[in-house]
Amino acid sequence: MVLNNCTVCTVYEAEETHQRRLRVKCDGEQITLYMKRENELSDSERIRIDFFDGQIGCVRTYCEAIVRRNYDPAVSEPWIADCEVLEVIDIVQGRRYLRTNTEDEVLMTSFKQGELRGDIQNISEGGLYFITKTRLGCDDTIEFDYTFVEKEYRLNAMVLREEDFRDGRYGYGCQFTELPKGSKRDIQQYVFRRQNGRIW
Repeated sequence: MVLNNCTVCTVYEAEETHQRRLRVKCDGEQITLYMKRENELSDSERIRIDFFDGQIGCVRTYCEAIVRRNYDPAVSEPWIADCEVLEVIDIVQGRRYLRTNTEDEVLMTSFKQGELRGDIQNISEGGLYFITKTRLGCDDTIEFDYTFVEKEYRLNAMVLREEDFRDGRYGYGCQFTELPKGSKRDIQQYVFRRQNGRIW
């Protein structure tokens, strides 16, 4: 995930009771915060920051921030901070779910058709889309194992829609049912890291 449509953020102090709004500029993976006074933000190896992205929504994070003097005469703020996202706590999406593209072949079990192989094309905390040579019904349920952020989960998903490629392959959009405890946050972390090229 790259925050291309983010212009403002909220920075939280240690107790998270005091909040400060700062201007943000995002250029690819580079995130810069702008401050009128040096003491608006101190160097921190782990600080809570919420980024408000027009496309993604509110991205709640832990970040590392390094404050330095601004020598760019075109920028009014005299102080800036180089910011790196260390961890995504949660994403309150402007769109329903943020997806990431994948090309993973996974062994699945259909409750009606038995074992099959599916090529997962994209995945999010809401569900997945995969391609298989096994035809499924739109009320079928699949089960499979998938690893997010170094932890494997057993996931169940219900088939909602079918796409017939007319070459012996079928595409299925599925919705997750009863996500395992802790998996929602790990899926969000996984999507974030893949969007930033940290997982291949």
